Amino acid sequence: MMKQFLLVHLLGLCLSLAAPAAHAAGEGTAVGVNPDAVARLSSTDRLLHVGTDVSVGEMIITGSSGQVQIVFDDDTRLVVGPRSSLLIETYLMATSNTAQKLTINALGGSFRFITGNSPKPAYSINTPTAAIAVRGTEFDLVVEPRITRVMLYEGALLICNNAGDCEVLDGQCEVGTAARQQTLLYQRLDPARAPLSVQFRYARFQGGLLSPFRVRGAGSCVEDNPVADPGSDTPATPQNRTQTPQVQNPAFGKN
Repeated sequence: MMKQFLLVHLLGLCLSLAAPAAHAAGEGTAVGVNPDAVARLSSTDRLLHVGTDVSVGEMIITGSSGQVQIVFDDDTRLVVGPRSSLLIETYLMATSNTAQKLTINALGGSFRFITGNSPKPAYSINTPTAAIAVRGTEFDLVVEPRITRVMLYEGALLICNNAGDCEVLDGQCEVGTAARQQTLLYQRLDPARAPLSVQFRYARFQGGLLSPFRVRGAGSCVEDNPVADPGSDTPATPQNRTQTPQVQNPAFGKN
């Protein structure tokens, strides 16, 4: 009987060790924090500081001087800008460095999103007016109560409003907007895109970001307005105004 008990116990232990971790909840780490930033869970706030872990179900909230730079376990990088709020809805790890699913609800404010090691269908971002399907990319996001704006730097994404009207962004510096009545795409050489581009704070000023959160050439996407050098807060002259848009990852496969 004792041998049978030991064999059953060892078998159970081996099975538990061999079980896949597809449904294990991962987390992120705040590697850069400006003061005036908290993580809220069940109406309880805790101050964020460098090295703090953030987990599924927590809402990241920043004040007027707050900013949080987060690295997730799959190397996805996220910036939550001043006066912003974001909810980490789902984060399921498939392996130690890839996610099966990462869903974020950007409630309001300014954000930067850079995908990590996970497969393309793993990422999704929701806002009050839009749903964004990410296809391995870098982009900035501005969320207001009645409209969502996104500017693409690399890769491709799909933005849809709540009525299911969608646009594909697959060219560098393209801007997409999603409101209740319509979704619009502004390509690089569209004159109407220029005034929209200045609304993306991290395209203009990246000096306050750690190096892994900066996007090379982001400042050149802000046209007809002084923009910042990608590595500083010092305004510089706009570049490449007549450059043909660079198209990357135009094909969208099914999830």
